[in-house]
Amino acid sequence: MIRRKLHALLLLLMVVAVSILVMIIPTFFTKGVSRFTLNREVNLPLLLSDEKDIKLIFFGYAGCRDICTPRLYSIDEFYNTLDRDTKERVGVEFFDISVPYDETLPARFAEFFNPNFKGIYLSKDILRDYTKAFDVFFSQSLMDKLEYDHTANLYIVKRTADKKELRYIYSAYPYDFRQISLDIEELIDE
Repeated sequence: MIRRKLHALLLLLMVVAVSILVMIIPTFFTKGVSRFTLNREVNLPLLLSDEKDIKLIFFGYAGCRDICTPRLYSIDEFYNTLDRDTKERVGVEFFDISVPYDETLPARFAEFFNPNFKGIYLSKDILRDYTKAFDVFFSQSLMDKLEYDHTANLYIVKRTADKKELRYIYSAYPYDFRQISLDIEELIDE
């Protein structure tokens, strides 16, 4: 009996340690780096499924107060600074990692920040494909089963004639919106 409890406690401690390491270790290797440039193809069906050809992508979960809410609020503030022509080409998509019980919840959550933001529900199988393509880590919180620990990167995806490419990842918060604006201008001019 004691051995079984000890094994359970060790397993719990290992899960906590791995969760903490996954969130902390990348900061040691990327110290001072807040932006990564890629040209990775991500031809997933729900990405850029409208007239926009550039998207800011954020993975989180509806109701997340500590991570998603302040980041989406700052993305909204940035989005509102874009001129009309840029907004016609650039959109924002919020992908919910929690597989909520109400499929409309991600859309309502995203629209709370800005009526132009798209909130997207993903089934478990589709969620796996999307988080793998974007290297998104998430797990249900050990402390509160209604919350998730997750990466909070901001991504830029661009549609070209025949494919969709993940072009930039912004990992540091607050996001460098001056750099993001320059990156968007560069992508529009390509």
